[in-house]
Amino acid sequence: MMLVKFGIPLVAAIAIGFGIATLSHLTPKEQLTAAQNPPPLTTLGANTISGLGEVQMAGEPIAIASPISGVVSKVHVIPGQTVSAGEPLFTLDDRALRAELHNRTATLATANAKLLKLKAGTRPEDLPPARARMVAATATFHRNEDAWERAKRLVEQRVLSEEEHLARKFAYDQSSAELAQAKADLAKLEAGTWCHDIQIAEHEVASARSSVEQVQVDLDRLVVRAPVDGLVLHVDVRQGELAESTRSENPLVQLGVHGPLRVRVQVDEEDASRVTHNARAEGFVRGRDRVAIDLRFVRIDPRIVPKKSLTGGTTERVDTRVLFVVYEVVGEPPQIYAGQKLDVFMEG
Repeated sequence: MMLVKFGIPLVAAIAIGFGIATLSHLTPKEQLTAAQNPPPLTTLGANTISGLGEVQMAGEPIAIASPISGVVSKVHVIPGQTVSAGEPLFTLDDRALRAELHNRTATLATANAKLLKLKAGTRPEDLPPARARMVAATATFHRNEDAWERAKRLVEQRVLSEEEHLARKFAYDQSSAELAQAKADLAKLEAGTWCHDIQIAEHEVASARSSVEQVQVDLDRLVVRAPVDGLVLHVDVRQGELAESTRSENPLVQLGVHGPLRVRVQVDEEDASRVTHNARAEGFVRGRDRVAIDLRFVRIDPRIVPKKSLTGGTTERVDTRVLFVVYEVVGEPPQIYAGQKLDVFMEG
């Protein structure tokens, strides 16, 4: 009884003490640690305007699209590659147009040959047969003429029948017409090509040449080229894919213009009235090492637009509008990339 009376409370007290000691030992101690991404500390003073900036190339990004829809046969560039104006970016399948070009080139060659033939005039070999045909037609005419003259005298003497008289008359008329045709054919050959025929042939050649040039232009359009010297920022097309000319979002290739990087800063409309021209500014690269970047004022876009780019802050308003201010990176900045976000502070 004594063991039950005093033993159980003693064991309970020991267990409670052990639990309290264990809990005290396992409870973590509060301590201050350095932030992985420390907030930026600007040197422009307290009266500053803050905004979210996005790094861009020297000019506005150029979205390259396809002039016509077609299957991509080859992609010539990769992201990060430097290109010159006129350098091919990607090529569309051109087999159908190559066949059309071959057909129209043959048509042009035929038209040119026809024009050369007309300009050359009558072949010397064609004149002797024409002259011989005229001599033969003349002899036939004289023979039929003589027969007709004798037929007229004989029919008066009632020696020749009326039927034979008419037959000789028709033969005479036929030989007369054949002689006239032979003379006309010979005169046409001796006169050479008619000037209007040459003009028509020249127009046919010009039309055929225009058709060839049109196909050549269409072929050249299948090779999408860089409009300016720049850097390939993004490539969203692969060999064998269908490049659609109506595609408006996610450009097939995006180029950036060479030159000092720029930062496009968005300022909430509540602070838009505080923004001034030529105001000093500095940006900070996000990350563990807050590196300051000197910025030079370029311009203020003269309009306020709905906010699209977000900072991710918990107190950030999304139902607001912003004013864009463009700055240029000064000097040799740390390694930053187009599209990277910066925390920017400007003098108010």
